[in-house]
Amino acid sequence: MRRALPMGVLLMLLLAPAASACETEVARLIDGEAPSPEGLSPAKDAAIREATTIAEFGQETARWMLWRVLMGEEFTEAEIAEEIDRAMIRNGSNPIWPSFETIVASGPNGAIPHGDPEHHGAGPRIVQPGDVVVVDLGARVQDWVSDVTRSYVVGGTDNETIIKAYMAVYDAQNLTFPLIESGTPAWVLDDVARTHIEEQGFGEYFIHSLGHGFGVCVHEPPLLSSGFDEPLFGLNFNNEPLSPIDAITIEPGIYIEDWFGIRIEDDYLVDVDGHEPLTEDLPRDLEWFMIMEDDYPALPQHKAGMDQDEGGDGVLEAVPLPFGIVETLAIACVVAVLVPRRAEPELEDDVNGTR
Repeated sequence: MRRALPMGVLLMLLLAPAASACETEVARLIDGEAPSPEGLSPAKDAAIREATTIAEFGQETARWMLWRVLMGEEFTEAEIAEEIDRAMIRNGSNPIWPSFETIVASGPNGAIPHGDPEHHGAGPRIVQPGDVVVVDLGARVQDWVSDVTRSYVVGGTDNETIIKAYMAVYDAQNLTFPLIESGTPAWVLDDVARTHIEEQGFGEYFIHSLGHGFGVCVHEPPLLSSGFDEPLFGLNFNNEPLSPIDAITIEPGIYIEDWFGIRIEDDYLVDVDGHEPLTEDLPRDLEWFMIMEDDYPALPQHKAGMDQDEGGDGVLEAVPLPFGIVETLAIACVVAVLVPRRAEPELEDDVNGTR
């Protein structure tokens, strides 16, 4: 019984992020926190900015690993995802509570928006030169997350369909960025991006909403969708206007079954003056999409976030973040379960016959 109690508490704590993660900024407002001039939670905004910076290191790591594939090394999707996660943790992402499981979806797996469904988005498939690869990842800093996607083709391509699809997604993003401001109905952005992708001949292959809110949860209101029958993870907030408390993703995609998928996802903060782009320093143009042999002639591990003990230029120092209360209590419960107790003396019955 003594071990059952801490084990039960441990299970509740391990499940707690899934429950507490969906306390949105709207819920905090209801609880009485007043908005600041910069939005509801400046601390949140700062943490999300750092989380997006760490996600950029994750994407640079992904691209470097895919270049190594081009140069003859062999990696599975799962092995690339593991290296990405290590790079983000070294740069400050929460090692215990990730934003979500990193997706590395290559070739035909890329046509599935969340990758290999049997292996949480990154499976045993060996990535090959010529593959189009979708990499979707996020970091977590002080409970707040990021969510950033880039697509790559290992070795470049001259296939007209792949190039046209990539540019359709890229241009659809560009059309929506000026609309990110407080008061814009969430569905409007999806409608603009979807119309463009339809005009390029790929309408049937854009099979999810344009984007979503994020915060403590990786999926929160608002839902950037112009449809009414495709709510994302139970959310149906596409009629809500954007507000200065929102952090949102813009992530159009095209998925052609059994061939390839392409998605580009960027993060934005909505503020009283319009919006703040968080991932604009991470390239997303056609040149970045095509990984070529001469991209990394000197194996610049520091650029990929993989040699950070050397303190190379542009690399964040790996400073462990303090654990939050959930993680601390969880670790304490593990210790309580696994560390043997010293024998305790039997208590004498008291005068009432109880122990």
